[in-house]
Amino acid sequence: MNSYRLNIFGFPGSPVLRNNLGLLDHRLALEWTRDNIAAFGGDPDRITIFGQSAGASAVDYYTYAWVDDPIIAGSICQSGATGNQAASPFFSAAAWYNVTNTLGCGNYFSDPLSVVSCMRSKDWQVIQNAIVKGTGFAGVTGMFGPTIDEIVVFSDYPVRAITGKIIRKPLMIGNNHNEPGLFKPLFALQDVSYPDFVWNTLSFMFTCESSARALISIVNGLPTWRYRWFGDFPNLELTTLPNSGAWHGAEIPMIFGTDMDVQNSVNRTEDEIQITSYMSGAWAAFARDPVNGLIE
Repeated sequence: MNSYRLNIFGFPGSPVLRNNLGLLDHRLALEWTRDNIAAFGGDPDRITIFGQSAGASAVDYYTYAWVDDPIIAGSICQSGATGNQAASPFFSAAAWYNVTNTLGCGNYFSDPLSVVSCMRSKDWQVIQNAIVKGTGFAGVTGMFGPTIDEIVVFSDYPVRAITGKIIRKPLMIGNNHNEPGLFKPLFALQDVSYPDFVWNTLSFMFTCESSARALISIVNGLPTWRYRWFGDFPNLELTTLPNSGAWHGAEIPMIFGTDMDVQNSVNRTEDEIQITSYMSGAWAAFARDPVNGLIE
């Protein structure tokens, strides 16, 4: 997905502000693309959105939010879907008031509009610095994200899936074999560790999430492709003991051919060169023709 507002700026959580601004940024970007793509030699009827991790979840949120005016011809979710990630309004408000209280702008018992006015008077860096950085998963994902508002983010995704209230366009979705291979070293930097069953559960969650979302499209009779990425190459290793394997995000440099940007002290293998070419071609084929591109 495109660049968009993140953290408290994209998902403020205030009970008197419009939430999910980051997801609305995606919609505006797609509207602009639809209206201007022809001027750049593109086809407004062949717009594919794709994202990885939180970006993949954003793509999936989109497929439920804009059913009546989809714009897109297809979508790709890499290691992510809606799942049960959206926060309740109460949880999001708690995160919001934690920051407003830190900055002396008030709390739950203050006038909510006065709290907003005070926050708007603060420099963005001051606000950013006031956000409490958690440890573990909270330290990596942050405390501010999509909030159930029944407008863009919903509380009844299973019902919507069963009743076909999704964008009726092709889907490609998948996940990596060792998603925790990225999170383990990130958490280690915070002096946080978890037993193996936690990492195994995390891997299981990514796999089940992809499987469940693929099944939703299949049940609704939509062209659906699912992949599982096992790529493990020397120049993409994050750790060796244990081996990071196909870590969360490891497929991205393969798709874009930027694997040497991860580190350039180890050369590509011949297999890696061939697989990079294949993956770039597969993603491009889906974008050219989401219905038949991967069949030919």
